[in-house]
Amino acid sequence: MRKIGIVFIILLGLNSKLCAQEVAENRLQKSEIEEVFLVHNLSLMAQRFQLKQAEAAVLQAKLWPNPNISVSEVNLWKNSSSESLPALIGNYGRHQQVQIELEQTIELAGKRKKRVQLQLLEKQNAQLQFEELLRNLKYDLRSQCLDLQVLQEKERLYANQVDIFHKLAQSYQNQWKAGNVSEMDYLRIQSETIAFGNKLNEIQQEKIAKMNDVARYLGAKGKVLSIADTLGSPAFIANRRDEWKIMALDNRSDYKIIHNEFKKGQAQLDIEKAERVPDLKVSLNYDRGGNIMRDFVGVGVAMDLPLFNRNQGNIRVATLELEKNKVEIEQFRIDIEREIDFLSSRLSNLEASLKSTDNGFDGQLDVALERYVRNFQERRLTIVEFIDFINNYMENKESLLERRAKYLQYREELTYLVGKDIVQ
Repeated sequence: MRKIGIVFIILLGLNSKLCAQEVAENRLQKSEIEEVFLVHNLSLMAQRFQLKQAEAAVLQAKLWPNPNISVSEVNLWKNSSSESLPALIGNYGRHQQVQIELEQTIELAGKRKKRVQLQLLEKQNAQLQFEELLRNLKYDLRSQCLDLQVLQEKERLYANQVDIFHKLAQSYQNQWKAGNVSEMDYLRIQSETIAFGNKLNEIQQEKIAKMNDVARYLGAKGKVLSIADTLGSPAFIANRRDEWKIMALDNRSDYKIIHNEFKKGQAQLDIEKAERVPDLKVSLNYDRGGNIMRDFVGVGVAMDLPLFNRNQGNIRVATLELEKNKVEIEQFRIDIEREIDFLSSRLSNLEASLKSTDNGFDGQLDVALERYVRNFQERRLTIVEFIDFINNYMENKESLLERRAKYLQYREELTYLVGKDIVQ
């Protein structure tokens, strides 16, 4: 049983080294990850096609309606009352009658221009939708990268403890065999080694899954990777909530989309009002042998009489849509300002907490760890005192790491809320 435990400890150490080598082979800066994301993300590629579709829709809206041509009253035979006419081709057509009409619809009240304006707004909407997708994907990618950084830091933290306890376990095994330490102390060290090894393995499994989450954003270039950036003390930003609110209203693509929807509503209302004016149809007619003139050419016009249907219902619908958009814009503005106020308070609170403990405390813990390990090896500490310190050390290191990560996460949320990167 003792041999199995020792072999297990050795395997844990080898596993940690292998994982470290694999990470080193695929290390990227977060800026490099974003560059790959911008070029190779499949969702962004698909959205770019929608932009091209919107441009094609504008082109289509500019086109005039096609003219209509009709050929009718063509007789395929003659009867006894047929009159003789000049031949059409050779001797053919002396008794053939035909009527040809060419008709063109002319849209009045600027309907075509108004539809073009609406499609231009649709094109603008597609561009804003692309920007909104990019904003959301960048926020998600940065959050996933931050999670991966935290897991990498935890992996290093626990790998260091596994290495310390692995060396202690080997030393205590020799001391136990020589009768210098009790079996209870040896087993306690060995159990702590296995516990830290199990925790390290759990973190490594989470890290592998998180690597896959990050790689998913990189399309065909997504491979097993790790982040080269270290997660040190965050750079604090000054609380400028009023400035951030103005920036958000100027830069947020989703807020621009709502404003664009209002403009689209206005353009739709203009179209509905223009629909009150009926279109004009102009026609040119040719009639051979069907009138008092042998070759008759005439012109004509046609228009609906707007007596009953003046598009009242659709105009009312478009007017109400505008009123609804106004309310949505105001509600959206209030939500943005409230979210920034809330997040600013959380940033300030966490910044104060980090400043109160982060001034050299991290380094002091590492120095204390080295001292405690040395004192324990020299028998100046009991195993209970040593493990109690180790638990306190790990608790403080993880707490500090998580608070730093939380502050960076809040900063990413602020960037997401404002719609652009925040400058210190």
